[in-house]
Amino acid sequence: MELTDDMRKEMKEEIPCEINRILEKYELPYRMDQVSIMNSSNKISFIGNVRVHDPSKVKPVQTEVESYLKKFGDIAINTRKVVPCCELPYTYINFHITYAKD
Repeated sequence: MELTDDMRKEMKEEIPCEINRILEKYELPYRMDQVSIMNSSNKISFIGNVRVHDPSKVKPVQTEVESYLKKFGDIAINTRKVVPCCELPYTYINFHITYAKD
């Protein structure tokens, strides 16, 4: 799929809004501010992450985020448990959507 400038702008605005809606649905306090866009000579990548502090909600949130993002094409989703020194532990869900440049 070729990525147009309009699609890129729409994704940059829509993805955080939709992921925040998912987080609100599960009554989670963390919100996504933005999606990062990386350009290289042969690809464009959209990268983002979400924190989930409630272990019982990690799997359903991850499932919904993955289901939503699949509409944009191939995605990679990873999770990592984090135990910081000064706040509650959480699971970090990050995603990566990549488009090849022609």
